[in-house]
Amino acid sequence: MRKTLKLTVILLLSSLWALAQNREITGKITDSTGAPISGASVKIKGIKGGTSASADGFFKISANPGAILVISAVGFQTQELPASSTGNFIQLHTSSSTMSEVVVTSLGIRREKRNLTYSSQEIKGESLVQAKQENVINGLSGKVSGVQITNTTGMPGSSSRIVIRGATSLTGENQPLFVVDGVPIDNQEAGSIDAMNVGTANAALNQGSSSNRGIDLDPNIIESVTVLKGAAATALYGAAAARGAIIITTKTGARASKPQISVSSSYSSGTPIYYDVQKKWAQGNDFKYIDGVTHKSRQSFGPDVDTLMVGGQHVKTYDQQKMFFRTAHVTDNNISVSGATDKSKYLMSYSYLRNDGITPHTDFIRHSVFGKFNSQLGSKVTSTFQFNYINTVNNRINEGNGLANPLWTVFAAPITWNPHPDTLPDGTQNLYRSLARNNPYFVLDYSGFVSTVNRILPTATFTYNALPWLTFTERIGADIYADEATYHESNRIINGTFNNSGGVSNRTQNYRQFNNDFMVQMHKDLTSDLNADILVGTNLLARYDRFTTQTGIGQNVDNFYNIASFSSINGSDILSRYRKVGFYAQANFEYKKMLNLALTGRYDGSSVLNTSKNYYPYGSIAGGFIFTELMKGNSPLSFGKVRVSYSAVGNDNLAPYSLSTPFISANGTANNITYPYNGQTAYLISNGLGNPNLKNESLTEFETGLELKFLHNRLSFEGSYFYRKTKDLLTPVPVGPSSGYFTYTLNAGSMQDKGFELLVSGTPIKTTDFSWDVLATFTRIRNKVLELAPNVNLIQTGGFGGGGGSYAFKNQPYGVIYGSKYARDSKGNIIIDDSDPTGSTYGTPLVANEFGIIGNTNPDFLAGLTNTFTYKQFTLGFLFDWRQGGDIYNLDDHYNWFYGTPKATEKRTPTTLKGVLASDNSKPNNIQISAEQYWSNVSNIDEAVIEKGTFVKLRNVNLSYALSPESLRKGPFRSVVITLQGTNLFIYKPHYSSPDPEASISGSGNGQGVTNFMTPTTRNFIIGLKLGL
Repeated sequence: MRKTLKLTVILLLSSLWALAQNREITGKITDSTGAPISGASVKIKGIKGGTSASADGFFKISANPGAILVISAVGFQTQELPASSTGNFIQLHTSSSTMSEVVVTSLGIRREKRNLTYSSQEIKGESLVQAKQENVINGLSGKVSGVQITNTTGMPGSSSRIVIRGATSLTGENQPLFVVDGVPIDNQEAGSIDAMNVGTANAALNQGSSSNRGIDLDPNIIESVTVLKGAAATALYGAAAARGAIIITTKTGARASKPQISVSSSYSSGTPIYYDVQKKWAQGNDFKYIDGVTHKSRQSFGPDVDTLMVGGQHVKTYDQQKMFFRTAHVTDNNISVSGATDKSKYLMSYSYLRNDGITPHTDFIRHSVFGKFNSQLGSKVTSTFQFNYINTVNNRINEGNGLANPLWTVFAAPITWNPHPDTLPDGTQNLYRSLARNNPYFVLDYSGFVSTVNRILPTATFTYNALPWLTFTERIGADIYADEATYHESNRIINGTFNNSGGVSNRTQNYRQFNNDFMVQMHKDLTSDLNADILVGTNLLARYDRFTTQTGIGQNVDNFYNIASFSSINGSDILSRYRKVGFYAQANFEYKKMLNLALTGRYDGSSVLNTSKNYYPYGSIAGGFIFTELMKGNSPLSFGKVRVSYSAVGNDNLAPYSLSTPFISANGTANNITYPYNGQTAYLISNGLGNPNLKNESLTEFETGLELKFLHNRLSFEGSYFYRKTKDLLTPVPVGPSSGYFTYTLNAGSMQDKGFELLVSGTPIKTTDFSWDVLATFTRIRNKVLELAPNVNLIQTGGFGGGGGSYAFKNQPYGVIYGSKYARDSKGNIIIDDSDPTGSTYGTPLVANEFGIIGNTNPDFLAGLTNTFTYKQFTLGFLFDWRQGGDIYNLDDHYNWFYGTPKATEKRTPTTLKGVLASDNSKPNNIQISAEQYWSNVSNIDEAVIEKGTFVKLRNVNLSYALSPESLRKGPFRSVVITLQGTNLFIYKPHYSSPDPEASISGSGNGQGVTNFMTPTTRNFIIGLKLGL
């Protein structure tokens, strides 16, 4: 008995001693780039249980200092480390033996990247957060090959355009499908309100753009973004993904028993990148001063301000841009809570973003609430419920060619004009010229646009694992939002949107999209060397989209914008419904982990097509050969694969009801009658004749690629070449007016895109404390319009109706610029007017009698370079983005050269232009003219203001410091990270005179390459703090 008692005491004391030796071990787990590995497993060797890393990679575990920790994560090499050495950062390396990197593909299916037979690229969510962009699309800039992204303007809430592998449609959508956790969502841009029925393109030209709905996505909740580039990669998604797909995967809860709280906050200060103007010459003409008060002038060809004196005093000068623009302030805050039980995980997040722009009265505010709950309902059933509510409010001013845009005056006003006060004692505007432009501060007070969006994105997914090799999945998702927008304008605005009458226009968009997928997935080893992964499923998608607009014109009460108070009120109500049903299948076969064969097929039915043609099949076939499986022994080549694919897909890029000729409301004047007539509403048949025989556009694509990894994955290379052709493109055709119609649509056009994409990544240096990671991308794409409809020579996509702008021409790239040209002789010399020495154009270039192609908006190539340096707890990263070529129709210069305000006009010495005389082309020009005469005339020639859009941007520089886990052991925080950042710190734009060549007045529409009095891009400095509790 005594022996038993003694043994018990000894064991008890030993246990207490062992427990006393345990201590809390902390650390952070990252990949080779420094990005945290959420959910990485941390266990004590030989002991059951353990913990997992939080969303930011940190973990805590109680262990004896002599214990061994086993750290593992999917796709990474497992590491075993003494617990005593883990009070720091732990870096896992990609598994070289299995190449088990897992990526999210079509329909949210996770697959090993080694088995993919097409090009895809994944960007981690942490990279999007670091980019500090309010629009998640901009966070991809410079990081993905084969993709062109355009941030349209510096206005808060501005739209962004993304195109993968070039344009595929003449008049329809060219942007990719957006998918969140397997459910398609909307990314359209509602645009400015077309209050005067001038058409979408003209409304954009004269009022600017609005937000695309991708701006609603909060980067803080995104785990990863996978870009699927080719048709073979996206065939399972149906017609909408023929243009590529952006697959967004949201975060899930951390596998921790205790709730983990993460708080992040950042503040940004932004200054505008100014339009470069001359600061030497005063308002006036022929070097004679005009004060803009007692006398008016629209030009700044007056005397030198350094010597200009009035009444014995030097004339004061004003920097119009520095007076008008302000410092932008951006705050971005997020709090999230995540955790788990033995059968569930949860994540809840709230974000608040506010961007007070550089232009007064402009801002963008976003609230985002996100919840995701994963549950194990039984031994074979799992469920995921998630809900995302977004509220955005965007206050904007007009941009573009309309005179209610204050930037007309900010960029064009003389430096000797004081815009304050904006209103004179008699109530009229303070103007420097006659009644043709507005005081910019008056415009701010008496006009404005506001859009309020409320959006929900709910998704429910159920998975039943019937057998180890058989899984059933049911997914239901929706995208529901309401966009309430209002534009108001006083009748005191000169030549504005409402033509001096004043007005208000209210537009409400109600959008509802429901998506359902039912899938059966089978994964089976057919033999010891051959396995198969087969998927079959059905899809049903239904969409409801309704625009209701009410416009009041004729203001009766000053500064009062209740629509009922206006003299005339009219409205429109546009409703469209769309439904698509699809049946799809995919089969992937792998032989000896060396050969891969992928087959996909889909059969879609679309409600927008003729009932005899509304079902159409398409599919793809692809193969991959991992040739390194044949290699034996040590080799610097860790992995090598060649792949090839061919796909044929359909695209119902057709607006609902295009098959019929609808009636439209007869507002205003029609057939010499003003409607409503005697209080009676009337309707007219649309001037666009419907075509009941329209069918889907079709696309075929061939792609081949090479993937290599060297030195145990320290260096990676991926290159792809593609050729794709689209045919049966919807093409508008003019119809003789005698028919009663103006246009008719045919399946007649065709277009091709071909190019190659390169992606190189690696870790040139890797030591215990220091690492250097590099990512480089390169894209070269060539586009050509092969056919338009018979007797159709061109299709306009942006710019002035029938005038200067972007177009599609047969045998030319999509998006050439067409407009007025220099008159030239047979040798290409510019012809100079010598007809009348007293004429205003004497000695200046003549304008050709006919318009012609004067530019190409497509870039020669795109490239990006990302570098990340990590030293202990410090991380320094920077991103360069390079676009070579791509012409821009710069309407800032088109107008401002005439006014004499740009920096280019500063030299005022007489000049003799190079060219030949109109009267005798054999004689060189010898006529000397003044600078005022030259700039006033050359500004009327579109060709003169075509500028190369080449730029190199230092998009982002970020420096972060993470406090070591050892230093936080006794405090309340799991992690503390401090960040300093800068965006757009440097822009090299050798040929472009306006603030930023990465801009477009058409927003996210097809009419790219036209800029016109737009809000400048900002240079931002950011400080941030992230805490883990």
